[in-house]
Amino acid sequence: MPKHIKTLTDTEVKNLKPKEKDYKLSDGNNLFIVVRKSGSKFFRFDFTFNNKRQSMSLGSYPEVTLKDAREKRNKAKENLKNGINPIETKNSNFKLETTFKYISDKWLELQKNGWSISNYNKIKSNLENNAYPFIGNKNIQDITRRDILLLAERMEKRDAIEYANRLLNNIQRIYKYAVTNEYTEHNIISDIDKKNSLKQRQSKNVPALTKDSEVQQLILDIDSYGINFKADISTIYALKLSPYLALRPYNLRKLEWSEINFEKEYIEISADKMKMNNDFILPLSKQAISILMDIEKFKSSSKFIFPSATTNLKSISENTLNHALHKMGYKGKHTSHGFRAMFSTNCHENIKSHGLFSDIIESCLAHAELNSVKAAYNRESKFKYFEEKKHLMQWWADWIDNLKNTA
Repeated sequence: MPKHIKTLTDTEVKNLKPKEKDYKLSDGNNLFIVVRKSGSKFFRFDFTFNNKRQSMSLGSYPEVTLKDAREKRNKAKENLKNGINPIETKNSNFKLETTFKYISDKWLELQKNGWSISNYNKIKSNLENNAYPFIGNKNIQDITRRDILLLAERMEKRDAIEYANRLLNNIQRIYKYAVTNEYTEHNIISDIDKKNSLKQRQSKNVPALTKDSEVQQLILDIDSYGINFKADISTIYALKLSPYLALRPYNLRKLEWSEINFEKEYIEISADKMKMNNDFILPLSKQAISILMDIEKFKSSSKFIFPSATTNLKSISENTLNHALHKMGYKGKHTSHGFRAMFSTNCHENIKSHGLFSDIIESCLAHAELNSVKAAYNRESKFKYFEEKKHLMQWWADWIDNLKNTA
């Protein structure tokens, strides 16, 4: 006998609470209510078309009720019986070529080559998590200003104010693209007074330890992390290497073995992975090379130096190192991005000791030239300042080790 699945009730759907991870509940006949960890809910219909498994959102709850979702599911099933893909057909109200998601995806693809991989992934993820579940399947001409403001309000309720502002800015760019390509006649975002309609971002410094005594204790805690906490090799060594390189967290966790030149003692990261979209060379200190050689003993088939504990096809996640720092008691005091502030602050405060000035420090951090005129005429090789940067990175590694040795 076929397994009987109990259908949901309106009360059950209303009372569903978020958990640590997204989850779904079945209403039967391939209709599901998906509950995201953020608290948002949407209905999803799973089906097979041309021997391929596909899914389509039927809209977010409570804008779409359980009854509405069942009607849309039944309409989609009727189209399937007639050999029509319900995502693409006009009769199912899901015409692919005019939906917000379709137009946004085309805009993303157009921008992709001009952005770093990390920036592209952040913008795409923001749209996928905070816009597509609610307006992704709507015809762009049917979306209202209130629909857009609701996206931001949902994010503000969980204090994701900066991401809400970023989302609105990118939706405005999507609408400009849509108007230019005649998907719609009007950019409705231009009618929204963001200053008076949305919470304003408050500028916050990234938590970072910079005082000698604080840095000393942090480095000692990192060195003993593998002893004090159950952790995988990638996390242990990514923590060890972080202070010596001061890379952006994305570039550290996505480091590949092909980017390490052991013979010439430097890291080379291509422009498509860098925030400023420029090739980057960072000389390696003797200490950094030693750590990398230790990691190499555990090298797997992964191209990543710090592969995920679950699959060699991916690197450690965005929050791995921050979670590790939280375990050690540094929540609100230091983050994985804080290693850059640690490096910058102490290098600037010790210029008399290492003898190198701001341009070299900023170059090690892969910061862009702030003077636009100077930047326009300053297009030297990616090896610019190589010897000076090599000297500074070795001074920095020695400075760290001196703190450890005087503990």
